[in-house]
Amino acid sequence: MLLEIVKGFIILAAIFIPIERIFALHNQKVFRRAWKTDVIYFFSGHFIGKATGAIILAIAFSHFPPIVNVELQNTVASQPVLLQFLEAVIVGDIGYYIAHRLLHELPWLWQFHAVHHSIEDMDWLAAVRVHPCDQVFTRIWQIIPLYWLGFSRETWAIYVLYSAAIAFLIHANIKVKFGILKWLIATPQFHHWHHSQVPLVPNKNFAAQFPLLDLLFGTMYMPAKKMPHKYGISDSIPAGYVRQMFYPFLRMMKNAR
Repeated sequence: MLLEIVKGFIILAAIFIPIERIFALHNQKVFRRAWKTDVIYFFSGHFIGKATGAIILAIAFSHFPPIVNVELQNTVASQPVLLQFLEAVIVGDIGYYIAHRLLHELPWLWQFHAVHHSIEDMDWLAAVRVHPCDQVFTRIWQIIPLYWLGFSRETWAIYVLYSAAIAFLIHANIKVKFGILKWLIATPQFHHWHHSQVPLVPNKNFAAQFPLLDLLFGTMYMPAKKMPHKYGISDSIPAGYVRQMFYPFLRMMKNAR
């Protein structure tokens, strides 16, 4: 397991580091601020993601059978894999959009999500700086609807790989334009604004994969000819993995006094 994660890290680094050097949006170092912390997130997040995914599915299997429509699941699973995949992207991202928006709008949830927004140097590795509670919350909203609809195993496999690839892409430090695809696939041009320090902009672009959801719900912000120059938030988030793990709980305890 650990060897596979190491291989995955090396492959991603071998892909994204050269691309970010060639098509750099901002002139920043490969080993930028807090990169060691985010490497820890990369490895810990993999294990946490696997565990939470299994737990969520176990809960779904044990609590949702009475409302599962087997006929519907068979119908969904009998469709061509490509059509299932497109449906899974839309359904999963609707769930993610709702969860992500709640993370921003509910103060107690924001304490966890603020850890991700503490990123000040955007690159592919920044994608993994996610507090475990944040990770669990969003996965619940994504996984349960997909489970209920009964997508095939092949579709799940493609969806998981695609989701991971998009997550690294949208955080990458690249200035590549995607033309008309930017409306159908989340890109750095779309997601970087979500991390911008420009007032009000962080409350835009909640989708992870399907930007048209933000257009539909009125939360789209994607100017054609400019990109943000500064990232992060005004909240004082401590440096280091361990302190960031405890930060949301300490902050809530302080606010409760």
